[in-house]
Amino acid sequence: MTQGSDVDAQDRDSEGPSLDLLYRRHAAWLKAVLRRRFDPQQAEDLVQEAYIRLSPYQAEGRVERPQSLLLRIAENLAYNQSRSARRDRRKTGRLAEVTRCHEPYTDAEQHEALLFKQVVDGLPQTLRDTFVLSRHAGMTYAEISAHTGTPIKTVESRMAKALELIAQRMRA
Repeated sequence: MTQGSDVDAQDRDSEGPSLDLLYRRHAAWLKAVLRRRFDPQQAEDLVQEAYIRLSPYQAEGRVERPQSLLLRIAENLAYNQSRSARRDRRKTGRLAEVTRCHEPYTDAEQHEALLFKQVVDGLPQTLRDTFVLSRHAGMTYAEISAHTGTPIKTVESRMAKALELIAQRMRA
């Protein structure tokens, strides 16, 4: 038997093409698409991770359109990596702010910091908790929602109200 007929026999014997066959059929295409959309150095890793994430679906025989599924998985992975990198940069920025806190303040900076602390302390408890968890603990709205047991929409509205009150009181 030739290699092509082995592949055809494999397709007929199983509920769908094997992961190896899917890789041979679509990996080059997926890598080319990902190189155009994202960082070319990242494309190979995304392809490999996409196939790892595809394997449970393939094992259950639930892969009807492998190209669409692979592309969606790879895009989601890339976006998740991007969000994670942004979050890491924000945390690094906060660490820089904390480091800066140990430098001597000018009188104006001390006054503003004290005023800000007083404004935050003067917020209603639910607004203050939401604000502190978001801005100082670095939690996302979803994490705050899970932590406090409140719906995410409530967290969003509390944060908006807290920011509005802080801005009003800081201007006054």
